[in-house]
Amino acid sequence: MPGITMVGTAPTFYKIPVTKDLLQHVAQGTYPPDPTHVTFCQPPVPRPARRYSEGMKPLDNRQQILSCYEAFRMVVGI
Repeated sequence: MPGITMVGTAPTFYKIPVTKDLLQHVAQGTYPPDPTHVTFCQPPVPRPARRYSEGMKPLDNRQQILSCYEAFRMVVGI
């Protein structure tokens, strides 16, 4: 299951494997015995320490973030 979280205009992209076992445990409100390994990606912006304060304001950040959105579309299948 793909997902995106935003802090201001700075996205983090996620890919969450949802199994039948995980669905059953979530529906029952219990913890599954096996951990769920979530893959994530934060766009490689030129100034990582200022990722959240700058977001997509600088053009060089915007180029990196938008290229990650394009790659994420492939994961989602759009």
